[in-house]
Amino acid sequence: MKKLIVAASLLALAGQSAPLMAHPGHHAHRHPHGAAGWTPIRAEVVRDGIEALEADINRADTNDTISEREAADLRSRLSSLRAEFRRLNSNGLTRAEVGALESRTNYIRSRLNMERLDWDGHAG
Repeated sequence: MKKLIVAASLLALAGQSAPLMAHPGHHAHRHPHGAAGWTPIRAEVVRDGIEALEADINRADTNDTISEREAADLRSRLSSLRAEFRRLNSNGLTRAEVGALESRTNYIRSRLNMERLDWDGHAG
């Protein structure tokens, strides 16, 4: 029974290592890391997360729940994240790259939430 569980686990891990395609219109070429099979949905999820974060930053700035300085810092971080996404996505994304991009997106979102809740005189 243990051998069956180990074998199933290894198969599941092998399936998770497939790289992800940049987006639906991206020309289909192999990712330098090998494995076949593209999944454009994961890149779209990362892109959508970045766009939603940008909209939230803009909304917080417009509503004055964060200061201009805070908004500028968050936008700078977002710009860097967007550049990294474009660079990594040019050849398709690996699972590790998706994880790293999602982690950075979550970090910036947590910074936005902290800025909204700080006591610097802005409504919150």
